[in-house]
Order: sequence, then structure tokens, then C-alpha cells
Amino acid sequence: MSKEEKQITHEKVFDGHLLHVYKDKVLCPNGNESTREYIMHQGASCVLAFLPDGRIIMEKQFRYPFHKEVYELPAGKLDPNESNERCAIRELEEETGWHANKMEYYGAVYPSIAYTDEVIHLYVAKDLVKSEQHLDKDETLEVLYMTLDDVVNMIAKDEIRDSKTIALISRYVLKNR
Repeated sequence: MSKEEKQITHEKVFDGHLLHVYKDKVLCPNGNESTREYIMHQGASCVLAFLPDGRIIMEKQFRYPFHKEVYELPAGKLDPNESNERCAIRELEEETGWHANKMEYYGAVYPSIAYTDEVIHLYVAKDLVKSEQHLDKDETLEVLYMTLDDVVNMIAKDEIRDSKTIALISRYVLKNR
């Protein structure tokens, strides 16, 4: 028996700059009909960047939905027709002022599988050279330099809650232990 839900209807209910919200009617594998509301997203890339001295680049940024500053790795959404790796390189440089000459792909994560199709691609950046930060006009953040141990401890103490940051740090630690 197939476990896939079959789309019956597809309706766009909101079309924003960043988010596109849909409401679909589906036929469930058990024969019942249901509704699925979800957000379509263009995808993003996240970067764990190692400085020559071994520290990593973190950011502290005010996030409106939570009305507080959060710690996170550099990341951002894909531009149209942009590769995942190019997005990672661009976002790192725009947000932090560091350019990466080497990128290693660490897979992808689905940050919120119940209501969005967003995929975040994970990269580890090395061989960094100082460049110039150029934030978006509506972007304000603090660039921080921390040890990997400090970041792992902040995750353990629930001081870092950003899922993409936790996922990439976890993958890196597990792969390199």
C-alpha cells in the first residue's frame, strides 16, 4: 500500500516576498480526505566557517518572531538560479566580511517538516580571507568569534536554539570525533 498522499486541489492563499502559502486538499493513503497548509520556500544555505586560528564565526541577530537576539551561524536564502554553494559563499561574505576559498558540503536539513518545504544546505568553510561585510539595508547583526567548544557548550545549555546551527554543529562534531 502506498503511503503517499495524493493532491486533489492546490490553492495559493498568500504570496509574499519571502513566503508563499498554499492550501491543498489531499487524499490520504487510508482513503480519507484532508487539508494540508504549507509554506513554499526557495531554500537556504548555512555555513560553519573556521578562521585561520581555529575559531568559528557566529552571529548574534535580533529575530522578530521571537522578539530577541539569537545566536546562529551565517546563513541566508538562495537567490533565483543560485547554487547552494554559491549562496553559502555569498552569505558568509555579505554577513561577516570573510570570503571562503574552500567549501565542504555537509548535507541538508528540513528545519520544519510539518509546514514548510524549506531545505537548508550545510557547508563547512575553510581557507578564509578577510573581505568586506555588506549587509542588506534591513539587516543588523553582531559578528562573533568563538571556539567550537564554546558553541557546543552553548547548545548544551540551551543558549543556542537555532535549528540550522545546532544541526550543522552536530554534524561537524559527529563527523570529526
